[in-house]
Amino acid sequence: MKNCFAERFTEIVKDSGLTYEEIAFKLGLKSKGTISKYANGTIDVGTTMTMKIAETFGVSPIWLLGLTEDKHYVIKKT
Repeated sequence: MKNCFAERFTEIVKDSGLTYEEIAFKLGLKSKGTISKYANGTIDVGTTMTMKIAETFGVSPIWLLGLTEDKHYVIKKT
């Protein structure tokens, strides 16, 4: 099964123009190595971090998870 998160995370990292060190700092991570592991799909990203990544990069968390093709999908509250 394809890892949509890793692919999409890699895409937004590349598009951001930021270094792994800068991204790790923005996300409150101690190591840039964690960013590499997210991008390679070697470790799972929890819900809290998925939300933080989505907020930091201005994308939808459900897009990051591969549940929609709309990068900026907004869940409407009823």
